[in-house]
Amino acid sequence: METAKRIDEEKEQVKVITPRNKKFILMGIIVLLIVSVVLSVAVVEIKKSKSKTLQFISPTVKSFTKTETVSGRVVQSHTETIYVNPTKGSINEIFVKEGDTVTKGQKLFSYEDTTIAAEMGQAEVNKKLAETTVTQKNGQIASLEKDIQNAISASTSTSDTTDANNTDKNATNTTNTPEIQSLQAQLNTAKEELNAAQLKVEQYTLEAEKLKAQKESLTVNSNNDGVVLNLNKSIGQGYKATDKQQISIMQIASNEPFQIEGKLTEEEKAKVEPGQVVKVTSKVVTDKSWKGSISEVSNYPMNDQSTNQDKNSKKEAIPYYTFRATLDSQENLYPGYETNLEVVVQSKDLLAIPATSVKGSGKSKYVYVLKKGTIYKQNVKTGQKQGKYIAILKGVKEEDKVGKNPSWTVRPGTKIDLDK
Repeated sequence: METAKRIDEEKEQVKVITPRNKKFILMGIIVLLIVSVVLSVAVVEIKKSKSKTLQFISPTVKSFTKTETVSGRVVQSHTETIYVNPTKGSINEIFVKEGDTVTKGQKLFSYEDTTIAAEMGQAEVNKKLAETTVTQKNGQIASLEKDIQNAISASTSTSDTTDANNTDKNATNTTNTPEIQSLQAQLNTAKEELNAAQLKVEQYTLEAEKLKAQKESLTVNSNNDGVVLNLNKSIGQGYKATDKQQISIMQIASNEPFQIEGKLTEEEKAKVEPGQVVKVTSKVVTDKSWKGSISEVSNYPMNDQSTNQDKNSKKEAIPYYTFRATLDSQENLYPGYETNLEVVVQSKDLLAIPATSVKGSGKSKYVYVLKKGTIYKQNVKTGQKQGKYIAILKGVKEEDKVGKNPSWTVRPGTKIDLDK
């Protein structure tokens, strides 16, 4: 009986203890597993850190840049719009088609003006008549001069030359005979008429040249090498604009390298100025960029109407400033492409170390430096990060030795012999 009773009590104790301790046993096993994993990881890291030698480098001077990103689009470097001139008459002929490549001085189109052609013809006739008169008068003068010389010679041969004292008197009398005086008068008249004819020749020559220049101006030539764009299809032979109309007939887009054109806000204009280097990218052409520089920034604001205003409210005018940038190359770029420009607004040379050398965060950043064979912890002030390097504004000097890849096992005060 007692034996049976004792067995029942032991069974009852087992029933009570087993459920209560089961959770504790499981928790104990989990804790042991976690501790084992942590210890294993720690051992591995310690082995890695021991196998990885701490390297020391000197800070180097690197150029750090600050950029401002703005948007723009590719445009022709220069586009000339040509208008119909109503004072030059009607269109006579158009020599080019849209898309044609033209050179500087090439004919584009011409005007028709019959009045100028008639005036040119009359001026040429008048000029020829005046030239004929000049020729005739030159011949008449030469003939009269010859007749006068012959008359003088004849009078001299018949005069009394025996008296030496009357030589001068006789010579004078021979040049004042009625015949010679008449010839001399004719000669003077002929010379006056010659001068008048020569003036007429000069007058008609100038008139003809003026009319010729006017006629040449009826032909419009290209001022630049380029491509014909936006040719007005409604303008053809016989078209004539009125004095109050300003009608574009075509545009000539320059063949010079493309440019980037865009707008700047007031804040952006304060940072962007001519001469700054730009890096240009486009969504249309992936994995490619272009270099260039800002060529011009307008100092005069233009107003852009905000599109975020309610239709019934007054739209607010937002000022902006236009800019242009030139490109070093334009391969795979075409007018109209939307682009982004990274403008280098600031460039400074600063001491830099690998970013992996800096530990800590916020204002509590530090590096490990080696001085006389001992590792020290040195607080630093960092600046801009660029690639794998970070600028050091305060804390280390160019001649210092800074730990390049310190692990968490590095401790200040550790002795290191770099020669070993």
